[in-house]
Amino acid sequence: MQTDRRHFPVWLWYALLCIFWWGLWGFLSKIGSAAASPLQMQILFTLGMLPVAGGMLLQMRWKLDRDRGGVTYGILCGVATGLGTLGYYAALREQNVSLVTPVTGLFPVLTVILAFVVLHERLNKVQIGGMLLALASIVIFSI
Repeated sequence: MQTDRRHFPVWLWYALLCIFWWGLWGFLSKIGSAAASPLQMQILFTLGMLPVAGGMLLQMRWKLDRDRGGVTYGILCGVATGLGTLGYYAALREQNVSLVTPVTGLFPVLTVILAFVVLHERLNKVQIGGMLLALASIVIFSI
């Protein structure tokens, strides 16, 4: 994949937007967790997603792909995200956001391990070392 060196890559803009919105979500989650239970936060989170989904459906003219794999993995992604978010909200009720968020932010380590084992993606020594350091950060954060 080539990139034009004169332009900021589009994927990086999207990634930065993701960081901004997820960072705001983490902050708002901590404030909300003081006033609502993890179950209620998850329900309200889901209701908050409905306008976003509605806007996307409008843009797609209410036409969803019917590929079985896409539907299955899309729904599984939603279930996994919902359960993970529920755990996040529960952790926020017990601990500071400054500890919970970095620790839960290590979820890509599992993603990379699964990609290695299941999809046979390659990892180099530097990437493996980075994952080990990321895992060690859990111990450092909890001190």
